[in-house]
Amino acid sequence: MNKKLINKNKKIRENRPKIPSDILYSTYENNGVFQICFKSRGCVNYLAGFCIMCDYGVGTNITSEELEIAFDNALKESHEKIRILLLNSYGSILDYNEISENCLNALLKKIKETDIKNVIFETHYKTITIEKLQLIKRMLHDKNVSFEFGLETSDEKIREDYLLKCIDNNRFIATVNLIHSFDMKVSANIIVGIPFLTRDDQVKNAIESVDWCFKHGIDEVDLFPMNIRPYTLLEELYRRKEYDIISHWLLIEVLESIPYRYLKDIYIAWYGNRDLKYDDKVHSIFPTSCPKCEKKLDNFYEEYLKNKDSKCRKKLIQDLIAHKNCNCYFKNEIDDNAK
Repeated sequence: MNKKLINKNKKIRENRPKIPSDILYSTYENNGVFQICFKSRGCVNYLAGFCIMCDYGVGTNITSEELEIAFDNALKESHEKIRILLLNSYGSILDYNEISENCLNALLKKIKETDIKNVIFETHYKTITIEKLQLIKRMLHDKNVSFEFGLETSDEKIREDYLLKCIDNNRFIATVNLIHSFDMKVSANIIVGIPFLTRDDQVKNAIESVDWCFKHGIDEVDLFPMNIRPYTLLEELYRRKEYDIISHWLLIEVLESIPYRYLKDIYIAWYGNRDLKYDDKVHSIFPTSCPKCEKKLDNFYEEYLKNKDSKCRKKLIQDLIAHKNCNCYFKNEIDDNAK
């Protein structure tokens, strides 16, 4: 892995403002999915300079007492019936360096007391252990439990060289199989718009990664169109014109090319529907389109996420593609990211 880029990424992140210690959590809600993000010191990989695109926050670790208060207050912010509870920290919810063992126990007790049936823990695959799975299974035996991992791409070389993220595919799948042995599920995040790839290769890589995931037993895939976040090496590449904002149509083309049978288990996240908070008011840069297509795309995403049915989702994609006679679509066809 490129140590020079890692050190540069680490240096850039030193300017990232810490999230105030009195902010215990943040929430996000969409279509029955309710997310609680607890404060923490930050992802160990982020702090070490890995992952050129990631920034979920840097702060201080939460105590078990604070976590119990945060959990109760967070649930009061929900305006929908919670179908899925998604839990994370500024990095990995199952990393004891962020969320202590006492905090995890307190969290599991709180979840157990709710009538929410589906729970997802967002964490790095290396934080999974037999002991933690046994604990979660014992505490949440009456719930459907899943784990969400940032795989990003199935190509190890692209992942390491272009994203500065090291994941061993064999170990990753061994972890998936271990989780399945506890009758729990796994979702994997796949990026659309990896830097240093041509546009065609960005599409190809995403499609191949989705196929790889399902062929290796991963239960669900979350497609993440690349956001350009402040205080990241990716933002530096963007400012140097070595990376460009991706178009929404790039994501749509990936969806159009994915086999029909997979669509019911493919979700879309961070497509411009949410942002991270920064004290100095800077914001992420989202996938782009023209004003004419914004409403059409927003409606598409909303309807796609509401309907977990391959047939319905395929029709939504086809209907959108059928009306692609817009300049922002054809601009996307000829734009090529820097190699």
